[in-house]
Amino acid sequence: MSENGGARSGPGFWQVLVGPGKAFAEIVAEPSFLKPGLILCGLNVLAGIVLIRKIQAVTAWLLTNNPAQLPPEQLEQTLAIAPKAAAVASVASAAAAPWVVWLVIAALLKLYAVFSTRETPFKTLFTVAVYGYLPVFLGGVVKTALLLSAPVENFYRVSLSLAAFSPAQGGFLYFFLSQCNPFTWWGLILWGIGGAAAMKTRPGGPIAYLFALWAAGALLTATLAAIKTPAGMM
Repeated sequence: MSENGGARSGPGFWQVLVGPGKAFAEIVAEPSFLKPGLILCGLNVLAGIVLIRKIQAVTAWLLTNNPAQLPPEQLEQTLAIAPKAAAVASVASAAAAPWVVWLVIAALLKLYAVFSTRETPFKTLFTVAVYGYLPVFLGGVVKTALLLSAPVENFYRVSLSLAAFSPAQGGFLYFFLSQCNPFTWWGLILWGIGGAAAMKTRPGGPIAYLFALWAAGALLTATLAAIKTPAGMM
């Protein structure tokens, strides 16, 4: 009921995961994004804080094992600043990233609504974007646990994508599989279901639309990465 996106009584996160059709029908009937958005953002920041020591250790390891080694006095100064700066940047990113994702998803759903001539308030679509983010958040929690247990030298190799099962470490297929994250796909499905509830249409259209955009982005990213990475670099 709150016009500014304040607190509301409605389905919880668990209901969205196990019964998205019914949950989103209730959510779009009385959209409110502030409370769930702040909860998810706060939890995301907490995960970023948990990783602070690991990120500092990884940053220090990268600096000391850089082939283009800095002079000793410059390395000492850099080691005193860079790990802390990397940790602060990581936490700041954890706070900002969800809001950017929600804004992009809401804008994409709004574009679909415009072209399908279905009047849908942006606030409603933004609320859908917040709740549909749950699988992405859960994927982040799983990845955080894996990162905490990973050796510093393997920190940036930890992935929840299908590339983790690829024997190759480079090439177009590897980079494409790097975009194939089941948690992302789950999120796309929820966003499609929620968008359909908001637009009062069948979910097949919005889901196919979001997956088509994801596929186009994944193909472009994989192509550019394969071009920029010479053979034998991985």
